[in-house]
Amino acid sequence: MAMLSMDAIRRAAAFLDGRVRRTPLERSAALSERAGRDVYLKLENWQVTGSFKARGALYGLHALMAEGHTHVATCSAGNHGKGLAWAGSELGAEITIFVPSTVDSSKESAMRALGAHVEKSPFPGFDETERWALRATAERGLPFLSAYDDERIMAANGGSVALEVWEQLGEAGILLAGVERVDAAAEPAPTFLFPVGGGGHAAGFSFAMQALCPDARFVAAQAAASPALALSLEREEAVTELDAVAETLAWGLEGGLGQGPFDVLSHGVGHGNGERRRVHHVALVTEPAIRGAMRFMLEAHQMVVEGSAAVPIAALLAGDLGSASPGVESGSAGVSAPLVIFVSGRNIDAITYLGAVAN
Repeated sequence: MAMLSMDAIRRAAAFLDGRVRRTPLERSAALSERAGRDVYLKLENWQVTGSFKARGALYGLHALMAEGHTHVATCSAGNHGKGLAWAGSELGAEITIFVPSTVDSSKESAMRALGAHVEKSPFPGFDETERWALRATAERGLPFLSAYDDERIMAANGGSVALEVWEQLGEAGILLAGVERVDAAAEPAPTFLFPVGGGGHAAGFSFAMQALCPDARFVAAQAAASPALALSLEREEAVTELDAVAETLAWGLEGGLGQGPFDVLSHGVGHGNGERRRVHHVALVTEPAIRGAMRFMLEAHQMVVEGSAAVPIAALLAGDLGSASPGVESGSAGVSAPLVIFVSGRNIDAITYLGAVAN
Protein backbone atom coordinates (compact mmCIF):
# COMPACT_ATOMS: atom_id res chain seq x y z
CA MET A 1 0.00 0.00 0.00
CA ALA A 2 1.15 3.55 -0.69
CA MET A 3 3.08 5.01 2.26
CA LEU A 4 0.45 7.47 3.40
CA SER A 5 0.10 8.49 7.03
CA MET A 6 -1.62 11.26 8.94
CA ASP A 7 1.80 12.58 9.92
CA ALA A 8 2.78 12.83 6.24
CA ILE A 9 -0.49 14.57 5.43
CA ARG A 10 -0.07 17.06 8.27
CA ARG A 11 3.47 17.83 7.11
CA ALA A 12 2.16 18.57 3.62
CA ALA A 13 -0.62 20.76 5.01
CA ALA A 14 1.81 22.67 7.23
CA PHE A 15 4.08 23.40 4.27
CA LEU A 16 1.17 24.58 2.12
CA ASP A 17 -0.30 26.82 4.82
CA GLY A 18 0.06 30.40 3.58
CA ARG A 19 1.49 29.26 0.23
CA VAL A 20 -1.79 28.24 -1.42
CA ARG A 21 -5.32 29.46 -0.82
CA ARG A 22 -7.57 28.11 1.90
CA THR A 23 -10.51 27.82 -0.46
CA PRO A 24 -14.11 28.33 0.70
CA LEU A 25 -16.57 25.65 1.76
CA GLU A 26 -19.98 27.04 0.82
CA ARG A 27 -23.52 25.71 1.09
CA SER A 28 -25.29 25.42 -2.26
CA ALA A 29 -28.94 26.35 -1.88
CA ALA A 30 -29.71 25.11 -5.40
CA LEU A 31 -28.08 21.70 -4.96
CA SER A 32 -29.47 21.35 -1.42
CA GLU A 33 -32.97 21.83 -2.80
CA ARG A 34 -32.36 19.26 -5.54
CA ALA A 35 -30.83 16.73 -3.12
CA GLY A 36 -33.20 17.23 -0.18
CA ARG A 37 -30.23 17.60 2.18
CA ASP A 38 -27.53 20.16 2.91
CA VAL A 39 -24.97 20.22 0.12
CA TYR A 40 -21.65 22.04 0.50
CA LEU A 41 -19.13 22.84 -2.21
CA LYS A 42 -15.37 22.80 -1.56
CA LEU A 43 -14.34 25.39 -4.14
CA GLU A 44 -10.88 24.38 -5.28
CA ASN A 45 -11.74 25.98 -8.62
CA TRP A 46 -10.80 29.17 -6.73
CA GLN A 47 -7.31 27.83 -6.01
CA VAL A 48 -4.34 29.92 -7.13
CA THR A 49 -3.95 28.15 -10.50
CA GLY A 50 -7.67 27.48 -10.92
CA SER A 51 -7.31 23.91 -9.67
CA PHE A 52 -6.40 21.91 -6.56
CA LYS A 53 -3.35 20.56 -8.41
CA ALA A 54 -1.32 23.57 -7.27
CA ARG A 55 -1.10 21.91 -3.83
CA GLY A 56 0.62 18.71 -4.89
CA ALA A 57 2.75 20.41 -7.52
CA LEU A 58 4.19 22.90 -5.04
CA TYR A 59 4.78 20.35 -2.30
CA GLY A 60 6.19 17.72 -4.65
CA LEU A 61 8.53 20.17 -6.32
CA HIS A 62 9.70 21.48 -2.96
CA ALA A 63 10.56 17.91 -1.91
CA LEU A 64 12.50 17.23 -5.12
CA MET A 65 14.40 20.50 -4.85
CA ALA A 66 15.34 19.60 -1.27
CA GLU A 67 17.01 16.52 -2.80
CA GLY A 68 19.06 18.78 -5.08
CA HIS A 69 17.01 18.71 -8.28
CA THR A 70 16.59 21.97 -10.19
CA HIS A 71 14.92 20.63 -13.36
CA VAL A 72 11.81 18.46 -12.98
CA ALA A 73 9.58 16.79 -15.58
CA THR A 74 6.01 15.58 -15.53
CA CYS A 75 3.16 14.38 -17.73
CA SER A 76 -0.15 16.17 -17.46
CA ALA A 77 -3.52 16.56 -19.12
CA GLY A 78 -3.35 20.18 -18.00
CA ASN A 79 -4.02 21.12 -14.40
CA HIS A 80 -1.05 19.33 -12.81
CA GLY A 81 1.18 20.79 -15.49
CA LYS A 82 -0.14 24.28 -14.89
CA GLY A 83 0.33 23.78 -11.16
CA LEU A 84 3.90 22.58 -11.62
CA ALA A 85 4.70 25.44 -13.99
CA TRP A 86 3.43 27.87 -11.33
CA ALA A 87 5.38 26.06 -8.62
CA GLY A 88 8.52 26.26 -10.73
CA SER A 89 8.07 30.00 -11.12
CA GLU A 90 7.58 30.33 -7.35
CA LEU A 91 10.51 28.16 -6.29
CA GLY A 92 12.94 28.86 -9.12
CA ALA A 93 13.02 25.48 -10.86
CA GLU A 94 13.10 24.54 -14.54
CA ILE A 95 10.00 22.57 -15.57
CA THR A 96 9.34 20.32 -18.56
CA ILE A 97 5.78 19.14 -19.15
CA PHE A 98 4.71 16.43 -21.58
CA VAL A 99 1.08 16.77 -22.66
CA PRO A 100 -1.34 14.79 -24.86
CA SER A 101 -2.20 16.10 -28.32
CA THR A 102 -5.71 16.79 -26.99
CA VAL A 103 -4.53 19.15 -24.21
CA ASP A 104 -6.87 22.07 -23.51
CA SER A 105 -5.47 25.11 -25.31
CA SER A 106 -5.97 27.45 -22.34
CA LYS A 107 -4.03 25.10 -20.05
CA GLU A 108 -1.21 24.75 -22.55
CA SER A 109 -0.97 28.52 -22.97
CA ALA A 110 -0.90 29.00 -19.20
CA MET A 111 1.96 26.49 -18.78
CA ARG A 112 4.03 28.29 -21.40
CA ALA A 113 3.22 31.71 -19.93
CA LEU A 114 4.50 30.49 -16.55
CA GLY A 115 7.83 29.61 -18.14
CA ALA A 116 7.57 25.83 -18.51
CA HIS A 117 8.89 23.85 -21.47
CA VAL A 118 5.84 22.13 -22.99
CA GLU A 119 6.24 19.14 -25.31
CA LYS A 120 3.15 17.82 -27.04
CA SER A 121 2.98 14.09 -27.67
CA PRO A 122 1.70 12.50 -30.88
CA PHE A 123 -0.92 10.65 -28.79
CA PRO A 124 -4.40 11.83 -27.76
CA GLY A 125 -4.65 9.74 -24.59
CA PHE A 126 -2.97 10.31 -21.24
CA ASP A 127 -1.66 6.79 -20.70
CA GLU A 128 0.28 6.50 -23.95
CA THR A 129 1.52 10.07 -23.50
CA GLU A 130 2.78 9.19 -20.02
CA ARG A 131 4.67 6.16 -21.37
CA TRP A 132 6.26 8.42 -23.98
CA ALA A 133 7.08 11.02 -21.31
CA LEU A 134 8.68 8.48 -18.97
CA ARG A 135 10.97 7.25 -21.76
CA ALA A 136 12.00 10.79 -22.66
CA THR A 137 12.53 11.73 -19.01
CA ALA A 138 14.72 8.69 -18.37
CA GLU A 139 16.83 9.44 -21.45
CA ARG A 140 17.42 12.98 -20.18
CA GLY A 141 18.13 11.91 -16.60
CA LEU A 142 15.39 14.10 -15.12
CA PRO A 143 13.29 13.36 -12.02
CA PHE A 144 9.64 12.70 -12.86
CA LEU A 145 6.84 13.98 -10.61
CA SER A 146 3.70 11.93 -11.18
CA ALA A 147 0.41 13.79 -11.27
CA TYR A 148 -1.26 11.17 -9.07
CA ASP A 149 0.81 8.08 -8.15
CA ASP A 150 3.10 9.61 -5.52
CA GLU A 151 2.51 9.72 -1.76
CA ARG A 152 3.54 13.40 -1.63
CA ILE A 153 0.96 14.24 -4.28
CA MET A 154 -1.72 12.25 -2.47
CA ALA A 155 -0.88 13.89 0.85
CA ALA A 156 -0.96 17.42 -0.58
CA ASN A 157 -3.69 17.22 -3.24
CA GLY A 158 -6.07 15.14 -1.16
CA GLY A 159 -4.96 14.99 2.45
CA SER A 160 -4.45 18.72 2.93
CA VAL A 161 -7.89 19.39 1.48
CA ALA A 162 -9.45 16.88 3.88
CA LEU A 163 -7.90 18.61 6.89
CA GLU A 164 -9.15 21.94 5.60
CA VAL A 165 -12.69 20.65 4.99
CA TRP A 166 -12.77 19.06 8.47
CA GLU A 167 -11.83 22.39 10.06
CA GLN A 168 -14.40 24.25 7.97
CA LEU A 169 -17.20 21.82 8.84
CA GLY A 170 -16.42 22.42 12.50
CA GLU A 171 -16.20 26.19 12.10
CA ALA A 172 -19.59 26.23 10.42
CA GLY A 173 -21.14 24.15 13.20
CA ILE A 174 -21.92 21.36 10.76
CA LEU A 175 -19.89 18.83 12.75
CA LEU A 176 -18.57 18.84 16.30
CA ALA A 177 -15.65 21.25 16.42
CA GLY A 178 -12.31 20.28 17.89
CA VAL A 179 -12.81 16.52 17.84
CA GLU A 180 -10.83 13.94 15.93
CA ARG A 181 -13.67 11.50 15.33
CA VAL A 182 -17.39 11.88 14.79
CA ASP A 183 -19.69 10.22 17.31
CA ALA A 184 -22.13 8.52 14.95
CA ALA A 185 -24.71 8.20 17.71
CA ALA A 186 -24.77 11.97 18.20
CA GLU A 187 -24.76 13.29 14.65
CA PRO A 188 -24.86 11.99 11.07
CA ALA A 189 -21.55 11.41 9.32
CA PRO A 190 -21.22 13.25 6.01
CA THR A 191 -20.89 11.89 2.50
CA PHE A 192 -18.05 13.17 0.34
CA LEU A 193 -18.39 13.20 -3.44
CA PHE A 194 -15.35 13.74 -5.67
CA PRO A 195 -14.14 13.14 -9.25
CA VAL A 196 -11.55 10.44 -9.89
CA GLY A 197 -9.00 10.17 -12.69
CA GLY A 198 -5.60 8.81 -11.68
CA GLY A 199 -6.86 8.78 -8.09
CA GLY A 200 -4.28 10.86 -6.21
CA HIS A 201 -6.71 13.36 -4.70
CA ALA A 202 -9.34 10.73 -3.91
CA ALA A 203 -6.81 8.51 -2.15
CA GLY A 204 -5.31 11.26 -0.01
CA PHE A 205 -8.66 12.83 0.82
CA SER A 206 -10.44 9.62 1.79
CA PHE A 207 -7.44 8.35 3.80
CA ALA A 208 -7.32 11.52 5.89
CA MET A 209 -11.06 12.01 6.25
CA GLN A 210 -11.66 8.40 7.27
CA ALA A 211 -9.04 8.81 10.00
CA LEU A 212 -10.95 11.83 11.27
CA CYS A 213 -14.45 10.50 10.66
CA PRO A 214 -14.53 6.69 10.37
CA ASP A 215 -18.21 6.57 9.42
CA ALA A 216 -17.87 9.04 6.55
CA ARG A 217 -19.12 7.84 3.21
CA PHE A 218 -17.14 8.33 -0.02
CA VAL A 219 -18.67 8.42 -3.49
CA ALA A 220 -16.41 8.65 -6.53
CA ALA A 221 -17.59 10.02 -9.86
CA GLN A 222 -16.07 9.28 -13.26
CA ALA A 223 -16.85 9.97 -16.87
CA ALA A 224 -18.47 6.85 -18.32
CA ALA A 225 -16.01 7.16 -21.21
CA SER A 226 -13.04 6.41 -18.91
CA PRO A 227 -14.12 4.31 -15.91
CA ALA A 228 -10.74 3.19 -14.54
CA LEU A 229 -11.71 3.15 -10.85
CA ALA A 230 -14.97 1.31 -11.47
CA LEU A 231 -13.14 -1.33 -13.52
CA SER A 232 -10.35 -1.59 -10.94
CA LEU A 233 -12.73 -2.24 -8.06
CA GLU A 234 -14.68 -4.73 -10.17
CA ARG A 235 -11.52 -6.64 -11.15
CA GLU A 236 -9.86 -6.18 -7.74
CA GLU A 237 -6.68 -4.91 -9.35
CA ALA A 238 -5.54 -1.54 -10.60
CA VAL A 239 -6.45 -0.85 -14.21
CA THR A 240 -3.48 1.40 -14.84
CA GLU A 241 -4.06 1.91 -18.56
CA LEU A 242 -7.11 2.41 -20.73
CA ASP A 243 -7.51 3.00 -24.45
CA ALA A 244 -7.71 6.69 -25.28
CA VAL A 245 -11.26 7.99 -25.65
CA ALA A 246 -12.33 9.69 -28.86
CA GLU A 247 -13.83 12.70 -27.10
CA THR A 248 -14.81 13.81 -23.61
CA LEU A 249 -15.31 17.02 -21.69
CA ALA A 250 -13.53 15.40 -18.75
CA TRP A 251 -10.05 15.06 -20.26
CA GLY A 252 -8.56 15.62 -16.82
CA LEU A 253 -10.04 12.28 -15.68
CA GLU A 254 -9.12 10.30 -18.79
CA GLY A 255 -6.79 7.33 -18.46
CA GLY A 256 -5.91 4.62 -15.96
CA LEU A 257 -5.83 4.53 -12.17
CA GLY A 258 -2.53 4.66 -10.29
CA GLN A 259 -1.42 1.60 -8.36
CA GLY A 260 -0.80 3.64 -5.19
CA PRO A 261 -4.23 5.29 -5.26
CA PHE A 262 -5.86 1.91 -5.92
CA ASP A 263 -4.14 0.42 -2.88
CA VAL A 264 -5.60 3.20 -0.74
CA LEU A 265 -9.07 3.36 -2.29
CA SER A 266 -9.66 -0.40 -2.31
CA HIS A 267 -8.90 -0.76 1.41
CA GLY A 268 -10.29 0.90 4.50
CA VAL A 269 -10.49 0.68 8.25
CA GLY A 270 -12.29 -2.09 10.10
CA HIS A 271 -15.64 -1.45 11.79
CA GLY A 272 -16.17 -4.67 13.68
CA ASN A 273 -17.05 -6.65 10.57
CA GLY A 274 -13.62 -6.76 8.96
CA GLU A 275 -12.03 -4.32 6.56
CA ARG A 276 -14.09 -2.45 3.99
CA ARG A 277 -12.94 -0.46 1.01
CA ARG A 278 -12.89 3.31 1.29
CA VAL A 279 -15.00 4.06 -1.78
CA HIS A 280 -18.61 3.02 -1.24
CA HIS A 281 -19.93 3.76 -4.72
CA VAL A 282 -18.66 4.82 -8.13
CA ALA A 283 -21.01 6.90 -10.28
CA LEU A 284 -20.45 6.91 -14.04
CA VAL A 285 -21.80 9.95 -15.86
CA THR A 286 -22.43 10.60 -19.53
CA GLU A 287 -21.20 13.48 -21.66
CA PRO A 288 -24.68 15.10 -21.84
CA ALA A 289 -24.83 14.91 -18.04
CA ILE A 290 -21.44 16.64 -17.77
CA ARG A 291 -22.64 19.43 -20.08
CA GLY A 292 -25.79 19.77 -18.00
CA ALA A 293 -23.82 20.06 -14.77
CA MET A 294 -21.55 22.73 -16.27
CA ARG A 295 -24.60 24.72 -17.29
CA PHE A 296 -26.26 24.18 -13.90
CA MET A 297 -23.24 25.65 -12.12
CA LEU A 298 -23.27 28.65 -14.44
CA GLU A 299 -26.99 29.31 -13.97
CA ALA A 300 -27.28 28.48 -10.26
CA HIS A 301 -23.92 29.81 -9.06
CA GLN A 302 -22.65 32.02 -11.89
CA MET A 303 -19.55 29.83 -11.72
CA VAL A 304 -17.35 28.40 -14.46
CA VAL A 305 -16.30 24.80 -13.85
CA GLU A 306 -14.40 22.63 -16.28
CA GLY A 307 -15.74 19.29 -17.45
CA SER A 308 -13.81 17.16 -14.95
CA ALA A 309 -15.05 19.31 -12.05
CA ALA A 310 -18.63 18.98 -13.27
CA VAL A 311 -18.57 15.17 -13.10
CA PRO A 312 -19.52 14.79 -9.39
CA ILE A 313 -22.17 17.50 -9.76
CA ALA A 314 -23.60 15.53 -12.68
CA ALA A 315 -23.71 12.43 -10.47
CA LEU A 316 -25.71 14.30 -7.83
CA LEU A 317 -28.11 15.79 -10.38
CA ALA A 318 -28.68 12.26 -11.72
CA GLY A 319 -29.32 10.94 -8.19
CA ASP A 320 -26.46 8.45 -8.54
CA LEU A 321 -24.91 8.37 -5.07
CA GLY A 322 -25.37 4.67 -4.33
CA SER A 323 -27.90 2.68 -2.35
CA ALA A 324 -27.30 4.46 0.96
CA SER A 325 -27.70 7.96 -0.43
CA PRO A 326 -31.43 8.74 -0.03
CA GLY A 327 -32.88 9.98 3.22
CA VAL A 328 -31.32 9.30 6.58
CA GLU A 329 -27.81 7.86 6.78
CA SER A 330 -25.90 7.18 9.98
CA GLY A 331 -26.70 9.29 13.02
CA SER A 332 -29.78 10.60 14.78
CA ALA A 333 -33.16 9.52 13.52
CA GLY A 334 -34.71 12.05 11.17
CA VAL A 335 -31.45 13.92 10.57
CA SER A 336 -30.10 13.78 7.04
CA ALA A 337 -26.33 13.67 6.66
CA PRO A 338 -24.64 16.56 4.87
CA LEU A 339 -23.03 16.07 1.47
CA VAL A 340 -19.73 17.73 0.51
CA ILE A 341 -18.79 17.98 -3.17
CA PHE A 342 -15.22 18.61 -4.26
CA VAL A 343 -15.17 21.18 -7.11
CA SER A 344 -11.77 20.55 -8.62
CA GLY A 345 -11.13 23.25 -11.22
CA ARG A 346 -12.20 25.96 -13.64
CA ASN A 347 -9.57 25.74 -16.40
CA ILE A 348 -11.20 25.34 -19.79
CA ASP A 349 -10.86 27.15 -23.08
CA ALA A 350 -13.68 29.52 -23.99
CA ILE A 351 -14.81 27.81 -27.20
CA THR A 352 -15.16 24.40 -25.50
CA TYR A 353 -16.94 25.90 -22.53
CA LEU A 354 -19.41 27.97 -24.52
CA GLY A 355 -20.19 25.00 -26.74
CA ALA A 356 -20.84 22.82 -23.70
CA VAL A 357 -23.16 25.18 -21.83
CA ALA A 358 -25.02 26.19 -24.98
CA ASN A 359 -26.16 22.60 -25.57
